[in-house]
Amino acid sequence: MDLDSVAEDLYGLPPEEFTAGRDEAAKQAPDPALKKAIKSLRKPTVSAHAVNLLVREHPEEIDEILDLGDELRSAMSGSKGDVRRLTEQRRDLISSLVAADLPAAVRDDVTATLEAATADPELGAAVRSGRLVKPLRYAGFGAMPDLDDVVATPVPQRPARKKTASANKPPAKKSLAKKRPPTKEEKPKPDLSAHRERVLELSGAADDAQRRYDDAVHAAVEARKLLDRAEAERAEAHKAARAAHAAAEQARRELGRLERT
Repeated sequence: MDLDSVAEDLYGLPPEEFTAGRDEAAKQAPDPALKKAIKSLRKPTVSAHAVNLLVREHPEEIDEILDLGDELRSAMSGSKGDVRRLTEQRRDLISSLVAADLPAAVRDDVTATLEAATADPELGAAVRSGRLVKPLRYAGFGAMPDLDDVVATPVPQRPARKKTASANKPPAKKSLAKKRPPTKEEKPKPDLSAHRERVLELSGAADDAQRRYDDAVHAAVEARKLLDRAEAERAEAHKAARAAHAAAEQARRELGRLERT
């Protein structure tokens, strides 16, 4: 029994079962130090648990998202790669993973966490650990979240994955030709890494805005349904009120007639 194996089990539990599971594990700890360490494990939020569950149930898709992050960062640094295509591919893959029936706030947190996992290897490793206690958000500009506050235990290094596409590729032959000096017509390529990073940040902001728009459209549709039902109920109540007033007036007239006779 060690902290790593206990944490692996606990962060796979639903949040409502976490505290009881943690207390039971602490009781079984063979020494006071481990017991204290287990008791210090924090309960995950609903959003963090949703991400931890994705890591356990869809590890290959999570790894694919992290691989996309590697390609995005490589493309942004000037290597080969279509930033726009990779960003769209990331959005589609994340959308296919995040359940549509989650509450809007949870869905937004899970999406933002998976997007943050593609921005930096450390953030990717934090998500891949499956031990988040809070959702992740990355605003760019080098402002990294405090991983000690987000992850329950120290983040292990993400193991390198072999890519089958390049596994059988023969090593490139070294050119023996001497490099010629650049001509006057050849200009040095400008450093576009800052612009590529800006494109990625704006693409993330656009994705956030699109999600908010979709949620607003859904809320507007639901509000219209409620308004239509309220209007129908108002019309029905008005009709019933008119009928009741008419019946009351008829009763008063009948009463007056009986009193006169």
